[in-house]
Amino acid sequence: MLKAFCASIVQNKNLLMLLTAGIYILAIVFTLSELLLPFLIVIFLLIILSLSLNLFSYKHLIIWSVIVFIGVLNTSLRLKDVDELSSIAPLNAKVYGKIVTIPQGKAEGKIKFFFDVNSVETDFLTKSFNDEKILVSVNTVKSQNKNFNELKLHNYYILSGRISQPFKAGNPSQFDYGNYLRNHNAYSVFYADDFSVVEKELSLKSKFMQRVNNYRENILEKHSKYLKSPNLEILGGIVFGDDAVAAPKDVKESFIHSGLLHILAASGMNVAFIFTFFFMLMSVFKINYKLSTFLGMLTVIVYSMMTGLGASVIRATIMLLFVLAGKLIDRDAHSISLLSLVALLMLIYNPLFINDVGFQLSFIVTFGLLITGPIVIKSKNKIVAFIISTITIPIIAQLWVIPIQIFYFNNISIYSVFANIMSIPILMVLSFGGFISSLLAGITPIADVVCRSFDIVLNPLITLLINISDFWGKLPLSTLQTTHPSIFQILLYYGILLSVISMFYKDFCNKYLRVIKISLSVLSFILLITLIPIKNSALEITAFDVGNADAFMIKAPDNQYIFIDTGKVGFNGGKSQAEIIILKYLKDIGVKKVNSVVISHFDNDHCGGAVDLIKNLNVDSVYVTDLNHESNLAKTIYKTAKFNNTQLVKADNSQVIYDKNGLKLTNYIPTMRKSDNENSIITLLEYEGFSMLFTGDSTSVALEEVLNYLPKNIDVLKVPHHGADGGLNRNIIKYLAPKYSIVSVGENKFGHPSLLTLGLLEGSEVLRTDIHNAIKIKIKGKDLEVLTFDNNRKFWRNYY
Repeated sequence: MLKAFCASIVQNKNLLMLLTAGIYILAIVFTLSELLLPFLIVIFLLIILSLSLNLFSYKHLIIWSVIVFIGVLNTSLRLKDVDELSSIAPLNAKVYGKIVTIPQGKAEGKIKFFFDVNSVETDFLTKSFNDEKILVSVNTVKSQNKNFNELKLHNYYILSGRISQPFKAGNPSQFDYGNYLRNHNAYSVFYADDFSVVEKELSLKSKFMQRVNNYRENILEKHSKYLKSPNLEILGGIVFGDDAVAAPKDVKESFIHSGLLHILAASGMNVAFIFTFFFMLMSVFKINYKLSTFLGMLTVIVYSMMTGLGASVIRATIMLLFVLAGKLIDRDAHSISLLSLVALLMLIYNPLFINDVGFQLSFIVTFGLLITGPIVIKSKNKIVAFIISTITIPIIAQLWVIPIQIFYFNNISIYSVFANIMSIPILMVLSFGGFISSLLAGITPIADVVCRSFDIVLNPLITLLINISDFWGKLPLSTLQTTHPSIFQILLYYGILLSVISMFYKDFCNKYLRVIKISLSVLSFILLITLIPIKNSALEITAFDVGNADAFMIKAPDNQYIFIDTGKVGFNGGKSQAEIIILKYLKDIGVKKVNSVVISHFDNDHCGGAVDLIKNLNVDSVYVTDLNHESNLAKTIYKTAKFNNTQLVKADNSQVIYDKNGLKLTNYIPTMRKSDNENSIITLLEYEGFSMLFTGDSTSVALEEVLNYLPKNIDVLKVPHHGADGGLNRNIIKYLAPKYSIVSVGENKFGHPSLLTLGLLEGSEVLRTDIHNAIKIKIKGKDLEVLTFDNNRKFWRNYY
């Protein structure tokens, strides 16, 4: 049976090309995951097995071996952690070069774009570069130069600001910004606060791309006379895609909850609509078939450039061009083999596309539609087929996309299918009207008349689309928050789905029905086993890697959660560390309720994420040093706690905040002083002979004041004030005698941790978040386990 199955793969063009592309993808994945050697060993054993059983010919095995070699080599050549530009970061500088992607986020006041750097000038060096790419971030609200919205694609500029390396992903579940940049061949970030234009002759390619982009912006400007926000951005998103036109934040939230966010991102559906409408227009004017096809190909290419060239658009454009090229030479394309070929070509061009969420969603949904669609859409009547496809395509797409959606976004849009069924007819009209008006608006004398005429029809339809989104998105339980599935669980899900679908292909089913049934039963059983929750009764203390700040999470043996400090507010107007790191992790493990949060004091690097925790979680109580602190951040915390019915409690000396199942947490407060640091809440954790002391930014004077309340010879000390001078002295170290000392520290200008402090901790095992990433202390019974987070392989490893 195995030999017959292998023979059927070779004889079927779709399966053969799918297998070839799959082998190349596996070579990329295992090269990126640092499991290349085991992968190559498995490939070698499979080749030996194939030769001994005569499963595949020598020709196929040689071709696939070459494919593996190309995949490994191509990926390895692109893998690097730094480039020459990032190696000089961080520093203030002026960079000269050109904008190479469409600036996004203008409406939100946070503009981002990629920039090819030709040279860098600082106070002590001037250095030339060969178009090294950097991500530029601009906070237009804080910037003194208010003309950043006028930045143009492919123009040359001198930008002033600071070059920085991307934030390290040293925590579980944290978005790896460095990997994101690496996927775009960039390795550093430039925070710009000023710019000047440089007049320079552009290349033909740059001139063409700039004209395409200017054309798009001119079209939107003409529509803006008759469409107001958010209708203008939604039409722009539908026609040109989210890469080119960003919708307002509240609209995005609504479309996320309703499951319609994909509408605002140009996709294969948009590309298909555009060509279909253009071809219909050519038919009306009775243009020659081959000329119409050729002109349609050019139209699709120009349209894809106007969208910002997202992965989904590139996939659809290349597929359509292959199909149309085949029509011109009277050759038909096989759908699955063509999809596989396009994936292969894109990944040969850039193997790191494999990490792009848009790439993954585009190909998996298209594959699902190609193999599932023919089963349910069989009617020869075009009207009936259209109605069936309108209803079934959203269902099929949801079935194939749901594991990836859960993996990346931790949610399921419950009513997505219904919202999409109602939206598809409207979307078709909007795509058609938007694109036709975009074409005709290029004719200057009639541009205003065209936009006004079309917008009279399009405006109410856009409003209707928003209402559909709001209706489904605001229903109870519109979005279900989920935990983070493993890659293994996702593979099991797709195995089950493929097994079910294969039962509807009669020829295949008749040959392998028994195998299909066994596979379906086994895969379903294994998936159900993996979904059974495993009780974790250990005490776990996690020190998050939040740079030069503090954020600690305590998981009690009964699975209640307590936080001590919450990291910083967002940098340059961005998201807080609590939102980026802590909340994402809590979503992944399914935590929605927190027993208490202790804010050691109101410095930004300790309380900066408290507001986000209170807003997004059910927090019972928050302990603070002062209920009338005058800082803006403290006032915001008070207000947020009151709005969310979270109890605010003033910390007191010897105050027990938790005492259950052998775990006890006690707050200690030194005599109040002028310095917030000296007033830090000191929290002692005790559990079955284990003890840990949390010290905030306390000084040695404050610590000595409460020293008599504390036990001697503790197990773990959270080193005060990121290891700064003055936090500890010999008397304190002699008394506490910690086995382990944790320094929560990152890039800073203060010299943390000081050599003096590290010297005092000579007899203790020192762990640092800037070196070891996130740190976890795990206590079960009498066993104490120290773990550090491996940010390359994304798992916890034993410290020793």
